[in-house]
Amino acid sequence: MLRKRIVLLSILLGFTLFISIQVFTQEAPEVSAKGKEVYEESCAHCHGTEGRGDGSAAENLLPKPRDFTRGLYKIRSTESGELPTDQDLFEIITKGMPGSSMPGWETQLKTDERWEVVSYIKTFYDGFKESETPPRQISLKDKIPYSDESVQIGKGLYTDLGCIECHGNVGRGDGTSAPTLTDEWGFRTWPANLAENWNFRGGSDTEDIFKRFIGGIAGSPMPAFEGDSFLHFGLTSEESKRLSVMENKDEMTPDEEEESGKLYEKMDEAVLVALDRVEGTELTPEAQKMYDDAMKIVYEKSWHLANYVKSLSPEKRPETAIGNNVLRSQYMAEDLPILGDEAWDTLQESYYPLVGQVVIEPRQFNPTIDSVRVKSFYNDTEVAFLFTWDDRTHNTEVEENEDTGTSYEDGIAIQFPVKPPKGPTDEKPYFLWGGKKAVYVWQWKASAQDQITELTVKGVNNVTVQEMQGDLSVKGEYNEGQYRLWVKRTLATDDKKDLQLESGVFVPIAFSAWDGANGDNDIKRVISSWYSFVLEPVPSSRRFIYPPIVALLTVGFLFGLRGFVLRRNAVSVETDTEQ
Repeated sequence: MLRKRIVLLSILLGFTLFISIQVFTQEAPEVSAKGKEVYEESCAHCHGTEGRGDGSAAENLLPKPRDFTRGLYKIRSTESGELPTDQDLFEIITKGMPGSSMPGWETQLKTDERWEVVSYIKTFYDGFKESETPPRQISLKDKIPYSDESVQIGKGLYTDLGCIECHGNVGRGDGTSAPTLTDEWGFRTWPANLAENWNFRGGSDTEDIFKRFIGGIAGSPMPAFEGDSFLHFGLTSEESKRLSVMENKDEMTPDEEEESGKLYEKMDEAVLVALDRVEGTELTPEAQKMYDDAMKIVYEKSWHLANYVKSLSPEKRPETAIGNNVLRSQYMAEDLPILGDEAWDTLQESYYPLVGQVVIEPRQFNPTIDSVRVKSFYNDTEVAFLFTWDDRTHNTEVEENEDTGTSYEDGIAIQFPVKPPKGPTDEKPYFLWGGKKAVYVWQWKASAQDQITELTVKGVNNVTVQEMQGDLSVKGEYNEGQYRLWVKRTLATDDKKDLQLESGVFVPIAFSAWDGANGDNDIKRVISSWYSFVLEPVPSSRRFIYPPIVALLTVGFLFGLRGFVLRRNAVSVETDTEQ
């Protein structure tokens, strides 16, 4: 019976594996009217009816929708200069492009419909028809496992290869070149924030990151690692080290001149072979071996770099600050910590997602700030918050033009109701800066980093600066693509327009944020819905008193019971004696 079950299980597993392989290697069906119909209904609004990326919604989107007529696809499992596989196209349609306006269609379109769209998209570029051989796929063999040692090697390569110029020193996309980057069509583009892998397009696994390095991101400033991407391409590790030693000498000996000359010739030959391969020239066995040997080193370094990039993000996106993750301000008996105090490191951040404001004009369809993280302490009289959010650029009042005088600067606003609701079913003010019910707002701007303005707001067009500004302590800073804002205030104030805070009361909280470099100003911003926080009640000292009292009472009861039993037994003995 056991053997029969094992055989059945083996057949089932084999069949499942067979089906998985068939799905993974499936090719798109022949072009049909169905594919055109689905495309025009679901895709043409952004990509255009002719696939040129010029749909009716395109002008409001950044990055711009893909122009399918160019045959340039960002996310591929294929080498640089190669077309994507059908599976690549299917995966993008299914999963979408995080951090862009391209959604995943897995729940809206059936599997067959998505494959039909793949077929139809390929009709926009003749290269798919003209290609006589399958595209060369990126090899994932000889993967270097994730380890601390590999991460450290990759960290060095991150600097050596100039990744910091776009992605910044710690990967938040704040490099010196970031504000000037454009794609092949001349549209502005931002480097990825490597600290937020949930926004990685094409996946966040080490293998996915590795593919972006080897294949590049076509049409974007992100190049493929090939040819002379790495220093001393074509040399072995030992030859590269030897050449570096000779190059760093003030003067080489005649023998060293000859030795280095041969190494330079070897590098030049390897680069020429790589160019021939890109151009489609058939390589001789000797040239192919030279290319393979050179690329082996490139692949090794790319795996190390992929492991380092992987290390810059948490394993998964933080959980939203609801339920068990709600912000719970922790009690301290002493003075509250200031910005930079190590006490903040003892708290876990609460995560509040942000989205573009698309309710009223002008709308923000292309947000660049996707969250704010918060920590908080309080004592008997005060509360302190630490707000943190990523922003690729530091903008303090960038004038649009002399006529309008409109300024674009970074900032954040923290919104509360004037009075906390009495229960979870009580109506809150409108989440977008109130309405009939007023909201109490702290507004901070990068141009005045140590100042917050208190506002009373009854709608986006009804904003009043409070006459009585509270005594708030504020400290803001920008470093390595990240803002940190520390705010301290008394729990209770004399102003009826302020929020009054009490321990144990859940208080609604919402956020707005502005990225000046992204054109955010006034209503054009990123926002959150209402969430909540609470000043975590201090555990009562009675919990330390009651256990000893109960223990004493229990012991006393037991001694009393023992005495009662002894006395009763003594009386019984005396009675028996008298009889």
